[in-house]
Amino acid sequence: MLIKNTIIKKIGGKPGKTVAVFCGVHGNEKAGVYAVTNVLKNVKIKKGVVYFVYANPEAIKRNIRMIKKNLNRCFLKDNKGKTPEDKRARKLMKILDKCDGLLDLHASNVEKATPFVICEKQSYALAKIFDVGIVSSGWDRIEPGATDGYMNKKKGALSLGIECGYAGESEKNMQLAKKSIFQFLQFFGLMDKRVDFNKREQKNINVTKAIKKNTDNFYFTKKWKDFDLLKKGEIIAYDSRKKHIAGKNECIIFANASKKKGQEAFIIGKVK
Repeated sequence: MLIKNTIIKKIGGKPGKTVAVFCGVHGNEKAGVYAVTNVLKNVKIKKGVVYFVYANPEAIKRNIRMIKKNLNRCFLKDNKGKTPEDKRARKLMKILDKCDGLLDLHASNVEKATPFVICEKQSYALAKIFDVGIVSSGWDRIEPGATDGYMNKKKGALSLGIECGYAGESEKNMQLAKKSIFQFLQFFGLMDKRVDFNKREQKNINVTKAIKKNTDNFYFTKKWKDFDLLKKGEIIAYDSRKKHIAGKNECIIFANASKKKGQEAFIIGKVK
């Protein structure tokens, strides 16, 4: 997918907030890319400024997660890296520095993935408007360098990411991403188009640790789905002779045994 203009700035006729909508931070997560492309065809911004950003255009073009490095670990003030992702992050941080809000659209590489919001407490009021049943916090601590983590350091800014479902079903999940964009813009009062906000109760889950794969002999004891509840004491996975054992009130997220050594194999969350 070739994208000619990777940063599109829409300006309303009246003063208002400045926000950004990111997609394609990981190039093979296309639900957000399709949604932004669709929204841009006829969106009308009545006030404020909106940046629509195809975050990693070369990875989007190649339909791969990244070129050299995970872009969502590059949003750090002291980033002096030389990879394409480092250079792109430095450019995009200049945009985020102007913004009051960020919506970053993602997808999961786990089949039958459950859509959910990633945000910290300061953005819970924003998270409530989206059509997902789970709001997850704590990611800034275990995965520094993400877009929303960068924004969270800015006083008064509201920032979150939405995991829109399985990346292999991007055309289907584009509808959730598209509605989320409209909900986000309506929350900040930037458009006249009216969309319904979520009314269902959401569950809060705090992620506590990321478990890395240390050997080639890593395997799960079963096929885990996102947010599967774990029984205290049960074995989640083996990494050669090491056992990963569940604690109390825990769940599992992003279980992926195919990751390379040194990469995250799964995330543990605490159910509140």
